[in-house]
Amino acid sequence: MTLHAEHVEFGYHALRPVLRDVSATFEPGTITAVVGPNGAGKSTLLRTLLGVLSPRRGRVLLGDADVTSFHVAERARRLVYVPQRSTVAFAYSARAVVGMGLYAAQASMQGREVRVALDRTGLGEVADQEFGTLSAGQQQRVTFARALAQLSLAPLPGSRVLLADEPVASMDPRHAVQTLGTIQELAGRGLTVVLAIHDLVGVLRCADRVVLLNGDGCVDSWGPVSSVLTPAALGRVFGIPFLRVESEGRTLALVPAPDRSSGTDARAP
Repeated sequence: MTLHAEHVEFGYHALRPVLRDVSATFEPGTITAVVGPNGAGKSTLLRTLLGVLSPRRGRVLLGDADVTSFHVAERARRLVYVPQRSTVAFAYSARAVVGMGLYAAQASMQGREVRVALDRTGLGEVADQEFGTLSAGQQQRVTFARALAQLSLAPLPGSRVLLADEPVASMDPRHAVQTLGTIQELAGRGLTVVLAIHDLVGVLRCADRVVLLNGDGCVDSWGPVSSVLTPAALGRVFGIPFLRVESEGRTLALVPAPDRSSGTDARAP
């Protein structure tokens, strides 16, 4: 299902907008990465797309419906959110946290969907440990597993949207690659995916499109990864020069250029 942001403006304080006139379209079967500097409004944009925050101006539509019009349970059936950090107030096990993804659908929180999600994220061995005792990377995998359980109840992937805020930031490289691969698989089955992400290699690995925000919360550019994620555009929004790392005509990474004034040498051995 297509998600539209139309001229969205949002601010936590009346005189200080975080998002300014943000417009973008997020299509089924595609992964859109939201990229920008700290404070650009990436997390705020995701929460606005989710319908948790109401724009001061503009609107967000899922299909033809304003996302703020959905009842909480209906929103949970249509829009699945992976926050940057999850907090659990009580000593719930990892298994119980994953099961919370089924709550809105009034499905069994001990059902097959939970077992599959735990196995798919490699968490079977820690499923009965308290969430708070797990490492940051394991906690993030539990949060992602909860989203997988929630998504499993969709009649068709194309009817749902996954919004993930830095979904692999705390993960080791193996689990980050596996998680991004799972996200690609979901998009390949028709899911609409929006990721707020700093990892430019991850963006190059899995994203189809990019919304590039500048420090003022405005869209600098929006479109296919190859046309938006360029050294010039990244230099413009982050305020430092970038270099493209290529192999056989393929972009492998976009990295900050070495600071020659410091005497450092970034050449590979």
